[in-house]
Amino acid sequence: MSDQVKSAPADEGSVYTDRAIYFAPDNAFKAKLPEVPKHIFLAERDRAFDPASGSGLIELDLGDVLECGYPATTPNMLARYARIEAGRSLDFTVKACGEAYYVIEGAATIAKGDDRIACGAGDIATFPGGGGTAIEAHETSVLLMLTDEPALALHGAEPPAAGSTPNRAVHYPAAEIMRRLDTHIASAAEETRSGQAVLFTSAGIDRAKTATSTLALAINSLEPGGDQLPHRHNAAALTLALECDGVYSMIDGERVDWSKHAVMLTPPTALHAHHNRGDTPMMSLVAQDGGLFYYARAIGFGFG
Repeated sequence: MSDQVKSAPADEGSVYTDRAIYFAPDNAFKAKLPEVPKHIFLAERDRAFDPASGSGLIELDLGDVLECGYPATTPNMLARYARIEAGRSLDFTVKACGEAYYVIEGAATIAKGDDRIACGAGDIATFPGGGGTAIEAHETSVLLMLTDEPALALHGAEPPAAGSTPNRAVHYPAAEIMRRLDTHIASAAEETRSGQAVLFTSAGIDRAKTATSTLALAINSLEPGGDQLPHRHNAAALTLALECDGVYSMIDGERVDWSKHAVMLTPPTALHAHHNRGDTPMMSLVAQDGGLFYYARAIGFGFG
């Protein structure tokens, strides 16, 4: 008997071969996804602050534009406004590795599993993904909610099991955020004062300096008359304008005027800078999918 292994018969004309698509080197890199657009979410902001909207979640969804097939604000992030009337509770479940919340106005308790965090205006809270979340409003409240749902939806993935990720429930009170920001501004050298920021992280994910394992969060400030140096990075940026009188951005040569409590989308790799021509400091919350690029060793930050 021969020890030679016989070749399997060729699989011709099966469902498996029918799925195969072949590219030649001259056209393999011509396949392009739709670009992430510059955008400012004004209609969604208006709905979130309209009493007639009642309680609910308002998605900042560009999924159709991006051809994702699922809700997405950027290819890796989904943002929502959450509006909850006083005395009401909003209960929901999302498929994400982590959730982050910024309280724009009002006061509410955010609960997930055994974790309950009471938040006021200006507070930030983060939670691990998986399981249900409830927001109970002690007074009528509007929050910005950020998740990495699109990153999971791409793979048809489920949220991690409870306790299996380094993401934990964390509370960043507004008073402590502002104390840290004021200290940072006061100690900065004069030539570096074209924008100051406080970034948020916690034990277990502090190596990447992110607020969840995928999402980076910062509160940014820019003094009156200040100009940021033009810069770019591989992460997309979502900027919630908090104080923005006379503030605008230049994004790839196009001016975008800020509007209070609206979210502005800066595309990945776009050359951009912020400019404050008002009489008061600019303040903003910035979210990026920075954790993904950190672990890919592809942050790609640079000036000019």
